[in-house]
Amino acid sequence: MKLRSKHLAPIIALAFIAGIGLTMFFNLWITESSKIPATYLSGEFAGEYNPGDIRGSYSFDDIEEAFKVPVEVLAKAFGVEDRAKPGDFQAKELEEMYGPQDDGGEVETDAVRLFTALYTGRPYTPEETTRLPNPAVALLKDKLSTADFQALQKIAVSLGDLQPADSTEGTVAAEEHSADEEIAIKGKTTFDDLLTWGLTKEEIEGILGMPMGTRATAVRDFVMEKGLEFSEYKDKLQSLLDAKN
Repeated sequence: MKLRSKHLAPIIALAFIAGIGLTMFFNLWITESSKIPATYLSGEFAGEYNPGDIRGSYSFDDIEEAFKVPVEVLAKAFGVEDRAKPGDFQAKELEEMYGPQDDGGEVETDAVRLFTALYTGRPYTPEETTRLPNPAVALLKDKLSTADFQALQKIAVSLGDLQPADSTEGTVAAEEHSADEEIAIKGKTTFDDLLTWGLTKEEIEGILGMPMGTRATAVRDFVMEKGLEFSEYKDKLQSLLDAKN
């Protein structure tokens, strides 16, 4: 029996529609890309998601969904908690924010993989050039042994010391900020910024209740390393700045 073309077309259409219906029924029809990392194939964590498969396109929301690391923790670890929607921040944006450092180290997607692995207690071997911001290291203190924490501190870097991906643009932005923009303390604000904006060493230490860090140290990193809440000191320092400016 031969099928004519006028009969063949509706048969193909019906088969196509039926195929879609069956895949949707069995939850096999995916209309948008999903961020599902690969799993460990063997060992203690067999079947669980592997942080080593986190890609640059993964947002903090994606990582929270897969690995149960709260967005707030990720944002604080990598210094983007001041953003309106930190959950939208993608791991690859760290590469766009920071360039290679003087020692050849980098804070980029692999840093997110390492932090996620350590936070969840899963195995992962980072690249030799991978560095972690001080806030990230501080958040891991209670999850690591003393020896492991001390080892991690060797690859820790201050957010205030990180070189921007484009040093020229960073310099121009800093000049424009001091001249034209409202002075506001943020996650990357250093003690040098506070001094440049008009606070004295005595005023800063009076609010901190202790000697301040080096001029290049980020205020937030310094406070968090002391186990204190950054927002409390940020508000007090900001009020003093507002009063003087």
